[in-house]
Amino acid sequence: MNTEINQLINRYAQVLNNADTRILREVFTDDAVFIGQPFPTAAGIKAIEATYNAFLSQLDFKVQFEVLEVELGESIGYVQTRSSGSIVPKGQAADGGEGNRELFVVKKIDGNWKLHRYIFNAEISA
Repeated sequence: MNTEINQLINRYAQVLNNADTRILREVFTDDAVFIGQPFPTAAGIKAIEATYNAFLSQLDFKVQFEVLEVELGESIGYVQTRSSGSIVPKGQAADGGEGNRELFVVKKIDGNWKLHRYIFNAEISA
């Protein structure tokens, strides 16, 4: 897999696991779009920051991402991942795990890959 993409996805995981929204501008493009179940669509970095500040103030994340597929062009590409771990209200203990499926559209900005579009939904066991 692509080292730069793995680093980007790992850096994004730090946003969630450490509730560190200062990293958002490092990993997302200014005109990024976030589409995540059950959140409203957030378009642009300011809207993404507001969305993340809201849910990270209420939830504790302990998640990891597995990169399943990477396809990169010269300046745009996509990354398919699967995440697993726990997401619980602050102060509560996890009583099980959960998983999601993610699709990231990545864009190269000033020589660095960033998240440009991001969509995810819960992975349902068959």
